[in-house]
Amino acid sequence: MKVIEVGLVPVADTTRVVLVIGKFDGIHLGHQKILSAAKQSVSSMEGAELAVMSFWPHPAYVLRGKPGYDRALTPFAEKCRQLVSLGVNRLYRVRFTREFAAITAEDFVRNYLSALAVNEIVVGADFRFGNGGVGDVPLLSRLLRESGVPVNVIPPVINHGEKVSSSEIRSYLATGKIEAANSLLGRPYVISGMVVHGDARGRTIGFPTANLHLSDDYVLPDGGVYAVAASVLDEGGNPGPSLYGVLNSGTRPTVDGNEFRMEVHLFDFDGDLYGRTLRVSFLHRIRDERKFESLDVLRSQIGEDVREARRFLQKESLWISN
Repeated sequence: MKVIEVGLVPVADTTRVVLVIGKFDGIHLGHQKILSAAKQSVSSMEGAELAVMSFWPHPAYVLRGKPGYDRALTPFAEKCRQLVSLGVNRLYRVRFTREFAAITAEDFVRNYLSALAVNEIVVGADFRFGNGGVGDVPLLSRLLRESGVPVNVIPPVINHGEKVSSSEIRSYLATGKIEAANSLLGRPYVISGMVVHGDARGRTIGFPTANLHLSDDYVLPDGGVYAVAASVLDEGGNPGPSLYGVLNSGTRPTVDGNEFRMEVHLFDFDGDLYGRTLRVSFLHRIRDERKFESLDVLRSQIGEDVREARRFLQKESLWISN
């Protein structure tokens, strides 16, 4: 996938594209539906490519400083990974600033979209653009009518009576409802991080852990213990076979920890992971993090966590997207 950076100066591109526009925070089922529709259009146009125009940082953070929106469900590397898996050929990555936000809806179409060789634009029904978000789908269609570019509007995906949205996924993650979040994503929620040295306490109590230094500013699930799948990435960023285990996210109150950590214990694994990158998929929340009266009690609880995770893994028919 070719990534083209866009700033205040519009970028001209002569490659014929079907263009999908949006924030794509999470690339959830709603986003996937839009991309699928665009991909169908591409298949009927000889020589055209599937392109996405996405915005970063999140407009809610840039314009309103909304808490948590400095972090992403799919940071750039993960967003690229997901878009490639969905058949996207080009990514126009727009740096969203207050200056960019001040561009009128008319100028956005006249200067930014008209500089591209767009055959069709595909957006969700709630798409907004331009200064103050005044631009909507009818205005977009009207502004593009003269150039003969059709606008394909895709209705939202509804889950249990509610529209699938990134904000809903963020809410589920904040309360540890990982399986609910996964159901809206259409895949397990994923983070990546390098394995770094910790205090090796896990090994001393019989449950060695990989201490993760996160590679990006992820939206993190609520602290606690989770059943996870993990893959070790090679030098090219390609994942190896799926491994399974439990992850603890939090401050480790039993040992008077005072900093946030994410530690993964992998089942039936004996190897050196220091300096390697792990891609971790959250599958099932087991319990909250809490303080235990002794390391012996903690050891006993971790043993139960492992058994619970194994029971879950044996019970479920898992689909893990590597």
